[in-house]
Amino acid sequence: MKFSLFFAFLPFSFLAQTVSYADVGVIVNLNSPESIAIGNYFQAARNIPNQNLIYVNVPNTEVINDSVFNVLRAQIEAEILNSGLENTLNYLVTTKGVPLRRLGIDCIVNQGNGDCGSVDSELSLILGTHASNIAQSNAFIHPYFNQNVHFSRSQFGMYLVTRLDGFTVGDVKQMIERSGPNTAVNPLAFQNILDLNEAQSNDSLYFVDTYINTALNAFQTGNWLTQTDYNTSPVTDQSNVLSYLSTGFGPLSDYQQNFSFVPGSFAALTTCSTAAAFDSVSSSNATFTLSDLIAQGCTAAHGYVNCIYVSQLFRADILVNRYLDQAAHYNLAESFYMAERFASWQGVIIGDPKTTLIADNTAGLAPTIPSIDALILYPNPSRGPFQIKGTDPNRPISAVIHTVTGQQIQSIQSINEQTTFEIENKGVFFITFYENGASIGMKKVVVE
Repeated sequence: MKFSLFFAFLPFSFLAQTVSYADVGVIVNLNSPESIAIGNYFQAARNIPNQNLIYVNVPNTEVINDSVFNVLRAQIEAEILNSGLENTLNYLVTTKGVPLRRLGIDCIVNQGNGDCGSVDSELSLILGTHASNIAQSNAFIHPYFNQNVHFSRSQFGMYLVTRLDGFTVGDVKQMIERSGPNTAVNPLAFQNILDLNEAQSNDSLYFVDTYINTALNAFQTGNWLTQTDYNTSPVTDQSNVLSYLSTGFGPLSDYQQNFSFVPGSFAALTTCSTAAAFDSVSSSNATFTLSDLIAQGCTAAHGYVNCIYVSQLFRADILVNRYLDQAAHYNLAESFYMAERFASWQGVIIGDPKTTLIADNTAGLAPTIPSIDALILYPNPSRGPFQIKGTDPNRPISAVIHTVTGQQIQSIQSINEQTTFEIENKGVFFITFYENGASIGMKKVVVE
């Protein structure tokens, strides 16, 4: 009992340090300031050894052809081998600025996706027994799919690769801060949302039976608070969200989700191209992407760089079953990879690979940092002025408006119930809210 009481009052920072990151390699692109900044920040936050930083020198672009991919692969393999880390590392983490998508010859010529892939998914097979499957035209069912044991490279012959990415470096740093080992989540207060979104009407029953209901059963087994939506239009305006699982075809339209995610939260979007871009211009002007989830406070997410076949979809029910298993205590990378069928394919997994969840019925009940749950921007999108409502007169709130590239265009010194503002140019913009000089969150607005 003494040990239990001591454990209950340990600060999160101490708990995080009890989990070693000595088997995590972090890939940093020397041609990307964002990659360098994120790599250094993650290393310091998780006490990662210096020799585990894997430096590459490749173009700072999200999309690369096979020749550049081969250079990237060769540099990573050489760094790992020269540092003697081949059999030490179990996890690889790519950072914003490391190439995201590989376009093979067939993909470029025929506009198909058979010879296209996620760089992260390809890299999971380097230096291992399955390396011959890298950059092939067919997907490879990897050996860790649907397993029930903790991962080791020595057993499965591959690495688990996750990515630290988002609209901005700031988004990624905040994601790192709200993740990590032993993140407390509340089964009674945090909700899990299963959304039949973008499914075609004649196929909706298939998605419900195959993906929605199986995931719901996994949540109900552990008595987790769950909301299911069987309409093909998206769910919006939700707070205290622990998970969001959206199932359908896609790509997802660029809608205003307006969710408030809790630390440790996770999401999976089975629709097309939700991880096709993370740079602020490409990913904000097209469809709803993983970047939108991360900007709202989500901690981990899965998506695809292209479209895939229905038979290849991510298994959300396996993710829920593993990630919320309080006995086995699988980490983020283990849980997501057990639910991902294929390697050398289209999947991207965002997050700190060693994040784990601890069920705590008191989590989120006591006031912690200020939130922007109550702040509502409307109309959004707008062709004229925006109005902010839901403010607390006892809280001094200010805001800064900036473009998708981070350029500040306007500031609001004091926000009250009657505050209105207008943005002259059309496009997508972000508003960061502050209380007493400290950031409390960000919202996206669209000017039509």
